[in-house]
Amino acid sequence: MNDFTAKTARINELVAELNRHNHLYHNLGTPEISDALYDALLAELATLESETGLVLSHSPTQIVGAKVVGSLPTVAHDIPLLSLNKTKDMGEVANFIGNRSVLILNKLDGLTTKLEYQGGELQRASTRGDGHEGDEITHNAPSILDIPLKIPSMGDLTVVGETYMLDADFRHIQATTVGSDGKPYRNARNLAAGSARLLDAGECAKRLIRFSAFGVQGESVLNGVDGVNANL
Repeated sequence: MNDFTAKTARINELVAELNRHNHLYHNLGTPEISDALYDALLAELATLESETGLVLSHSPTQIVGAKVVGSLPTVAHDIPLLSLNKTKDMGEVANFIGNRSVLILNKLDGLTTKLEYQGGELQRASTRGDGHEGDEITHNAPSILDIPLKIPSMGDLTVVGETYMLDADFRHIQATTVGSDGKPYRNARNLAAGSARLLDAGECAKRLIRFSAFGVQGESVLNGVDGVNANL
């Protein structure tokens, strides 16, 4: 594990740990660590974020106001965001793979989301829509867990991934909240997709939806990591 990888792993660890302590302190009133230790961990996180250029949307160093927009602007995709083909025939899968090396991943059932970065800063987030045009949801990006607001990239990158919801989070919301029709939400995919498109970022944050990247368009050298193509 190189130094950059170790630091990003520590960032993820600290974000999870500090958010858990925030919940214990502010919501449950049962703190497990002293204020001094919390401050030390927060300072360590801030230092690592500065050194790597990586800042996650749910990092406790980020105090972002919940934005409200009046509508969702339409975004034209330079490269179409197309749906995956489906098959249940392993022969077709084998033929597709051929002699190539492949990486096989479980498919997350959610909303395909595109993130556009310039100089390491997130500039725009949008949905796939019909593949050619989607809705801009930049105002909700800070409310979606695991979206990097800053990345250690010196160029322009487009990251494509899935906005989704964990089953446990969906079950909790389903048991405690009803939709606009007064009925419980039916499935996690629709709730995640609808939450990402909410006009009120504060309401979006309550849904605990998450982002997982599966593709990068464009190449850029990571700051401080010579010769490595940018990847999340």
